[in-house]
Amino acid sequence: MPFNCQQINIAINDIRKLKADFDAALETGKLDRSKAIQAELENKISILQEQLVSEPIRRRESEKLSVFFGKDVDVPPIPKPITYEQFKYWEQMGFELHYLPAEEMTQDKNFPGWIKKPDQWFYDEIKEGNIVADATTLKGEWVLIDGRPKPDYRNGDGMYANDPLKSTLVNLRRVGAISGYKHPSSRLNVTHNELQSESLKIAFARVLHTLPEKLSLLRFIEWNFIGNVHHPEWGNNDLGEWFQDNYASIHFRLGGGGSAGGGLSYARHSSPDLPIDELGFRLLIRFSN
Repeated sequence: MPFNCQQINIAINDIRKLKADFDAALETGKLDRSKAIQAELENKISILQEQLVSEPIRRRESEKLSVFFGKDVDVPPIPKPITYEQFKYWEQMGFELHYLPAEEMTQDKNFPGWIKKPDQWFYDEIKEGNIVADATTLKGEWVLIDGRPKPDYRNGDGMYANDPLKSTLVNLRRVGAISGYKHPSSRLNVTHNELQSESLKIAFARVLHTLPEKLSLLRFIEWNFIGNVHHPEWGNNDLGEWFQDNYASIHFRLGGGGSAGGGLSYARHSSPDLPIDELGFRLLIRFSN
C-alpha cells in the first residue's frame, strides 16, 4: 500500500531523529551504538525510497504494460542502486525509467497495444540473416531513456528541446571528437561510429551521472516498443534516429523512425561512419538484473 503524506512526514521525522542519534553516538565514541543506528537508518531510508520512487513507477509501468499486452504484467522493483536523488536528477533532465518485460516481439504476435509494428522489411532482413535473430527480443530489464520528443527536421535545423547534452556536444565538436555541423550543439550529423566511441560515452556518462559501459542507443525493437507504449509522438515527425542494431554484421547500422518512412514502424540500414543530418539519437542506460 502506498504511503500517504502523513506517513511520509512521520518516516522523514524518524530518519531525522535517527540521524541525530547517530551523530550523538559518534561524538561520544559509542561506536557499537552508532553502527546499530546506521543499520536502522539505512533500512528506513531504503523503505522510504521504495515508497517514493519504486512503487509509483511500478504501478505506472504495470498499468501501461497491461494495456499493451492485454494481460497482467508483473513488474519487479526498480534496481536498488537507483536513489531518490538520482531519480529526481534524471527526471529534471527529461529522462524516464521504464521496464522492458522479457518478451519475443515477433511478427506473429498481436498484442492489443501494438498499433505500429516494425514493417515487413525488418522481419525479412532477420530471416535473411542480415539482422540478428534476437533483434526482436525484449530482455526483461529496467532502462533509463531520454523521453523528449524528436524535433522536426527543418532542413537540419531541428533541435532537441531542453537538451542536457548541448554543451557537451559543443565541446566534443570543438575538439574534433564528432563531425562538425552548422549547429555545434545539435544531435544531428553525428555518426554511429562516433556514438560508440569511448570518448563520447565518457562525456555523456559524466552528464548523466552513470558509467560509460551502461550507455548505449536504443535497439530498434526497444524504440518501437517504448514508442507504442509511452511515446507514440516519436513517430509523428520527419526526423529519424540512430539505433544500436548492426546490419550485415558490422558493415551497416540501423536508423529510422521518420514519419515519411512509417514512423514507429520504420528502420533501414545506413553507413556507420557517415554523418547524416536527417538522423539524431537518444541515449539509454541499462540496469543489470
